[in-house]
Amino acid sequence: MTEIRLPTEPVKLPEFDCDPALIEGFAADLLAASAQVDDLGTFVAGSARVPTWIGSDADQYRTGITALGTRADAMSLALRGVSQRVSLHATRMTTYETTYSDLKERRLQLSIAIAEVKGLAATATEDQVAEIQGKCDTLNTRSVEFNTDASDFVTDVSEEESAMVAAFGEMQTRDQVMKRYEGVPDPADGALASKPGPDASPSAVNAWWEGLTEEQRQAIIAASPGSIGNLDGIPAADRDAANTVALNRDLAALRLLEERGVLTDSEKEHLVNAEAAEKGLENIREQVDPVTGEPILAQLYIYDPLAFDGDGRVAIAAGDIDTADNVSVVVPGLTNDGGSIPGQATNAADIYTAARYDDPSQTNATLAWMGYDAPDSVPWEGDGQGGWDFAGVVKEDMAERGGERLADTVDGIRAIREGDQPHLTAVGHSYGSTTTGHAATDHGLDVDDIVLVGSPGPGDAAEHATDLGVGSDHVWVGTNSLDPVGGLGDKGWINKGNIELGLGRDPAEDDFGAIRFQAEATDRGTSLDPFDDHSKYFDPNTESLHNIAEIINGHYDDVTRAEHKYDPWYDSPRDPEVWRYPTAPKTEP
Repeated sequence: MTEIRLPTEPVKLPEFDCDPALIEGFAADLLAASAQVDDLGTFVAGSARVPTWIGSDADQYRTGITALGTRADAMSLALRGVSQRVSLHATRMTTYETTYSDLKERRLQLSIAIAEVKGLAATATEDQVAEIQGKCDTLNTRSVEFNTDASDFVTDVSEEESAMVAAFGEMQTRDQVMKRYEGVPDPADGALASKPGPDASPSAVNAWWEGLTEEQRQAIIAASPGSIGNLDGIPAADRDAANTVALNRDLAALRLLEERGVLTDSEKEHLVNAEAAEKGLENIREQVDPVTGEPILAQLYIYDPLAFDGDGRVAIAAGDIDTADNVSVVVPGLTNDGGSIPGQATNAADIYTAARYDDPSQTNATLAWMGYDAPDSVPWEGDGQGGWDFAGVVKEDMAERGGERLADTVDGIRAIREGDQPHLTAVGHSYGSTTTGHAATDHGLDVDDIVLVGSPGPGDAAEHATDLGVGSDHVWVGTNSLDPVGGLGDKGWINKGNIELGLGRDPAEDDFGAIRFQAEATDRGTSLDPFDDHSKYFDPNTESLHNIAEIINGHYDDVTRAEHKYDPWYDSPRDPEVWRYPTAPKTEP
C-alpha cells in the first residue's frame, strides 16, 4: 500500500494577553503629566518672574527659575513623545489582538481537519490514497502558511515590545532628556501664534486647524489643550483629545490636593465638576451600541469646569460627531449644571441607542449640551403653606444668553462637517426648550428639526412654530399631559393667567402650529412628586423617546402624532392626551 504523507502540524501559539485600553489610558496619563509640566514651564516664563522685583537677589532668583523652566520644557516634550509612542503601542496591540484571534481560529480549524485526514489515512484503501493525499497536501500548504504567519506574529510582537522598552530607556534620566530636548522649540508655539482671533468664525477656525501639520495639532493638544478644547470649528475627535488631557490633568492635581487635605472651596467645586465629567464619559462607555455590540464612543466636546462661577460648562457626546449621519444636540433645563452631566450623558446614550435601534443603517451621535448657565433651582416659597416659586426663576435672560451659545455650537458642528453635513436636530427639554427657542428666533439656529419636550414655552419671540425658522412641519412637541411644567405656556385668550409663569406660548396647543407627538408614560401620575412626569421624556421604552428617535433619523412618517391642546371659548384649556392609554414602544434590544 502506498504511504500517505501527512501534513505538518501547526505550531502551538504562545500566550498573548494584553489590554490596549489600559495602554491607551497610560498614554493619556503621560500626556496629562506632560501638560502639567508644560504649565510649569509657562508659569516660570511668565508670572513667576515677578518683574517688579529688582536687585541682585531678584537676578539670582530669575537665573534659578530660568534653568527650572528649561528643564520643564524639555521634560514636557519628552513626556509627550513617550505618550505618543505608548499610544502607537496601544494601536498596534489592538491590531495584534485581532491577528492573534484569527491565528487561534485558523489553528483550531487546521487541527480539526488534520485529525480528520489522519483518521482517513489510517483506514484508506488503494483507491482512496490519491484523494486523501491531495487533502493532505492542501492541509500541509495551509499549515506551513500558518506556521510562517505565527512566526511573523511572534517576531512583530517581540520587536514592538522591544521598541517600547527602548523608548522608555532613552528617557530614563534627566541627562538623556536634556540632551534630546533642551532648547528644542515646541511645535505648538508657532502654530498657536497663527491661531485666528476670538471673533473668528467656526469656518475660519476649522481652516486654520486643517492647515496645521499633524505634529503641530498633537503638540497643541498636549501643550495647550484649553486653547482648542472648547473652540467651535475644531473637529470633535481633537476637542475630545484636548479636553481629555485637561480633564486628566485636573483630576491628577486636584485629587493629590484632596489627599493632602488642602483643597480650597473653589478647588472642591472644580473637582466635583471634573469628576462629574469623568462619570459622564463612563456612563456612555458602559452602554453598548445595539448594532455592533461594542461600547458606545464617548466624546468630551466641552470641558470648562470653572465657568459660570463654578457651575461648570460641559458637553459630552454619545457617538462620533465628526462622522455620524444624524447628530442631535440635547439642551437640559433648570437645576442642571456641570455637576449634573452624568445623568445628561446617560440620556444621550439612551437617545443614541434608541436611534440606532430604530434604524441600524444610519449612524448617530447625541450631544448632551450643558453649555449654558441654566437657572439653578425651582425654590420653595414659604414655610409649609407655600408653593413652588416658578416666578422666581422663569425669566428669559439666561435662555437668551444660552441661545447664542447653542447657535454657536451648532455652527461649529456645521463647520467641521463642511463637505458632509449631517441631519441635525436640536432637542430642548424644560427651560432648555426656551433656550432652544431663543437660539432659533434670535440667532437663526442652523438645524433641520427642533424638538421641544416638557416645554414651559419657546420664548416670547416665538408666537408661532414658523417663527423658529425651520418650517412648522419641522417643529415637534412632546408634552406629557400630567407634566406641570408642560402646562405653563399660554394657550389662548382664556388661559392668560399662565403667561406670568410660562415662557411664551404653549407649543403643544393647536394655534401654535407645531406637530405634537405622543409622549405619555405608562406610569404617568403614579408618583407623589408632581414633577416626576417632567423627567420621563428620555426614558427607554417610552413613547417620547421612540418618537424623538424617529425624528432624529428623519423618519417623519413613523412619528406617532398626538392631538393638540386646545382652548375652547366656553371653558378652560383641554388636553385630549389625558384620556388616552399610553403605550410602551421598544427603544432598545
